[in-house]
Amino acid sequence: MSIRQILINTPNLVLDTSVLLGYFISEARDINSLLEEYLFTQESKIVLYGHNLIKSELFYITCREISMTEAEMVLKKTESIMNTIGDTWLFKKAANIKCRYPIAISDCYSISLAILQECPVFFLPEVELSREIVNQINKEYNAKIHIV
Repeated sequence: MSIRQILINTPNLVLDTSVLLGYFISEARDINSLLEEYLFTQESKIVLYGHNLIKSELFYITCREISMTEAEMVLKKTESIMNTIGDTWLFKKAANIKCRYPIAISDCYSISLAILQECPVFFLPEVELSREIVNQINKEYNAKIHIV
């Protein structure tokens, strides 16, 4: 299934920090135009979910790479479009995934949130998230991880 088809058919979505950073910091990525068309528009019916680690990563990375002022603006934009789910709902599943797979804890939280919401989660390509690991997690946890 293509990313476009997923965006057309899903009512809920989780975006990893790297996808959000690429969008807000205007990196030239193919996914950005699809997000603009299907998610970041007034007509969108997709509910975007996130967690506090995403907000922390967005803030500190934007602060380091651009400025504190820009980090505050990105955080405000994110909070206005993303439904943040408290970590108490996610920590055990995230910890279980982290126990079994050598991936970043924030990625485990994003996957855990997508499992909880029964929705896709989009990641940019990462060395840690090899096709093999993604396939194993998708199968074992009934997750819907997509590398975009």
